[in-house]
Amino acid sequence: MNLVIDQGNTLTKVAVFDQASMLYETVTTIIDPKEIRSLTERFFIERVMICSVAQFSKQILALFEKKRIQCFILTPATALPISNRYRSPETLGSDRIAAAVGANFLKPETDLLVIDMGTAITYDVVTANNEYRGGNISLGLTSRFRALHDYTHRLPRLKPDTHFPHFIGTSTDEAIMAGVMYGILFEIEGVITNLTNEYTSLSVFLTGGDSIYFESSLKTPIFAVKNLVLVGLNRILNHNAF
Repeated sequence: MNLVIDQGNTLTKVAVFDQASMLYETVTTIIDPKEIRSLTERFFIERVMICSVAQFSKQILALFEKKRIQCFILTPATALPISNRYRSPETLGSDRIAAAVGANFLKPETDLLVIDMGTAITYDVVTANNEYRGGNISLGLTSRFRALHDYTHRLPRLKPDTHFPHFIGTSTDEAIMAGVMYGILFEIEGVITNLTNEYTSLSVFLTGGDSIYFESSLKTPIFAVKNLVLVGLNRILNHNAF
């Protein structure tokens, strides 16, 4: 069985796969070596794929080595099941390419736009002939609320709400809420419209923690996939297994 680990800036996602089926998934702020050891024994883990924005736990890596578990850390040199046409692959976030691979696995031979909504909003394109073409990076939802508070003298710091506000705010809080939420909504719809002109059969995947605030408000039909990065990591792991 496969163990995949996505270590982000604030949260770490861990999942166990049997082939393409996810058997277990958890989200934590601190990755516990004891819990990882337990998972390796509970599910008889044979292979591991790690995607990390920071240095990964040496203790856990030593555990995998001791148990002779085949371990991969996703880097620009890792073999991928799709072609990477990014001009600076060494700067490409491993979570971005993993999400792109995940979407391509779920909907192969299709032009795809992958929107990942976290600290940043990333837009990534995969073509029907299995090529990752690149994308855009924009400021995320919570980051926008924080920026308005941190870079002004009087604006409050708000938190997102699953209920979309009225388009025109009649108070400062409402004006901030509408400005940020509709700003992102229009941005997403604009990106989709622009790419649809080039890719007429474009399919859109939406993922990331903040996607819940927008998935029901977009006019374009989308595939909302919570664990797209984990799906992609598992696909990359299977591609590299020997």
